Amino acid sequence: MNSKMLQRQLKKLNFSADTPPANAQQWQDFLKLIDITYTEYENHLYRSHNTLNVATDELQRLYTELEAKSTQQIQSLDSKLQNIMTTAPCIIMWIDNQGIIEGCNSYFRQLMKIHEPLEGRKISFADLSLQHMQDKSREFIRSTQNQISFITQIKDLYFKIMLNKIPGQNKISILGFDVTEDINKQNTINQIQAKAVQTSKLAVLGELAAGVAHEINNPLMILTSVAFVVQKHLEQNKYDLLPEKLEKIQSTITRISRIVNGLRTYARDGEDDPMMPTNIADVILESLELCIESIRYQNIDITFENMLAEPAYINCRDTQISQVILNLISNAKDAVLSLKEKWIRVILTKDNHKVILKVVDSGSGISLDIRDQIFQPFFTTKDVKSGTGLGLSISTEIIKVHQGQLFVDHTLPNTCFTVELPLVPS
Repeated sequence: MNSKMLQRQLKKLNFSADTPPANAQQWQDFLKLIDITYTEYENHLYRSHNTLNVATDELQRLYTELEAKSTQQIQSLDSKLQNIMTTAPCIIMWIDNQGIIEGCNSYFRQLMKIHEPLEGRKISFADLSLQHMQDKSREFIRSTQNQISFITQIKDLYFKIMLNKIPGQNKISILGFDVTEDINKQNTINQIQAKAVQTSKLAVLGELAAGVAHEINNPLMILTSVAFVVQKHLEQNKYDLLPEKLEKIQSTITRISRIVNGLRTYARDGEDDPMMPTNIADVILESLELCIESIRYQNIDITFENMLAEPAYINCRDTQISQVILNLISNAKDAVLSLKEKWIRVILTKDNHKVILKVVDSGSGISLDIRDQIFQPFFTTKDVKSGTGLGLSISTEIIKVHQGQLFVDHTLPNTCFTVELPLVPS
């Protein structure tokens, strides 16, 4: 009997705090009501107790079952972890915040030819002759970063190492994956690219050969003529005229030497040369020395317009910048050969902190259908026997390495390739 039912029964018997039982019959009814209420309460307590016991038993059963499952899962996870530590084909290890190795997997021990566990021994990477790992881990411990990765060499293999700080444990987990094959592939790609660059340079040199021969042949004829005049002056004792002729001989020899040196410099591989501050106008002039005669020989007017009031220096490998210039001029020459109006303008200007080199020709620009393709490797509009399709793609990469950009200026009515390079801070 709940409290509301009890109140209704009391009201039915006319019982209240102000009107207690007035006679024996009312007292008997009142006591009977109390007895019923107590019995009901006692039954309720019994049922609640039984329900509680059942719930407790069920909870105990569930707890026991959960505990068994947890133990089983922990054992399964532990078994899987041990299996991973034993068979994983990668480095798995952890170090403390002092850089001491606290544990590692079988792969690392086999790699380092360690026959006993590292646990419990104070061994650092330096003790294992892994100085790069030691330096990187110490730097990572001192930093505020939670994760870093880097490539390092261990024995004859290359690994990508990932260091992670374990929250709340003052420990660092380390994973290392073998990337030797990827590194070797990249080295092969680099070698192929280097050969492609050299092939492209040799192709340009082949085109320049006739012009260079002509450029050298002219000074040689001058030398022959001047030498004949000098001989006549000596026979006629006209010694006062000799200094002028000797100076002509010297300047002509210097001109030949400059052409040969430019050719030799351009032909060699400058990939490993250091970046040096260089006057960009000098690089342009030296490049023009190699091609200007062959271009004029084909009835093409070529000029260099230096708009700078003073020398402008860029940080560069001059052989590579020369290669870019010669590639652009060679492309311009091929483009205008079949035109009635044939000219090429090499223009040098400056804007704020960069120099701007434009190679403009009398062509009418790059057609829309190939604008997105001209800088791609092996794309060429020339005959198969005439072009490699590498010139512009290689030139683009060279300019990127020099922190600049190479692009086509479509705002001009003629074809214009533009090179922008940062100036050396004064």
